[in-house]
Amino acid sequence: VSGRAAVAPQVIPALLVVTQEPERAMTFLAHLEELRAAVWRSATVALILVAAAWFFSGRILDALILYLLRGQKALALSPTEAFSARIEVALWTGGVVALPYVMFELWRFVAPGLKKSERRFAVPWMVASAVLLYLGIAFAVELLLPMIVRMLQSFATSQIESRMSLLALLHFSVKMAAGCGLLFQLPLVLCLLAWFGVVSPRVLARQWRHAIFFIALAAAIVTPGDGPSMLVLSAPLILLYFVSLVFAWAIWRGRWKARREPGELG
Repeated sequence: VSGRAAVAPQVIPALLVVTQEPERAMTFLAHLEELRAAVWRSATVALILVAAAWFFSGRILDALILYLLRGQKALALSPTEAFSARIEVALWTGGVVALPYVMFELWRFVAPGLKKSERRFAVPWMVASAVLLYLGIAFAVELLLPMIVRMLQSFATSQIESRMSLLALLHFSVKMAAGCGLLFQLPLVLCLLAWFGVVSPRVLARQWRHAIFFIALAAAIVTPGDGPSMLVLSAPLILLYFVSLVFAWAIWRGRWKARREPGELG
């Protein structure tokens, strides 16, 4: 009897582990199912928006050409170039419009695993990310692209006719818009660094000269590298850098107080 009594405490934990394994497996499978559903919904919405954008792709292309080339016509240098350009316009337009919904689905999937303080930080961060992306794209299309295209066309001589391929113009515009949209995420990067305690706002403020240098370098990579376009792109980025220091400082202080309060109470 004593031997059976000694074996029983060893068997019970083993049985608990065995019974818990199916629960863990079901939880993992449930998360996979949620992820699959989120990806499916995001892809469906994106495809619907891309299909809708296809019907407006011709008008979008015409407006872009008229706005950038000032009355000139772009050249379709191959039989498929006009079709390929409209496909790309539909993909980019639908994808950019669908981005907020994709971020919403990502939030729905990730939110249950976050702490309350992390959820309070994540929602403004995602909204700000979408807003800054659209601001960067609008800045590129409304201000930067027309200036750069006119500047590049001015290098043509009397023996050079400045004409532009349709796909070349589209790819150049997409590169500029995407680059500006990404560079406008700078405030969010600085706020994340402050949130995770990687770099303090005091250090970021002291290193402002280095920050301006790297901003100018990034502007040179995105733009053709000429002085005017670099200055036009660098100016709002430098402004965003100093504005983001204020938010980074507020986040840093909030996180520092949250870490100090439990120790003070104890």
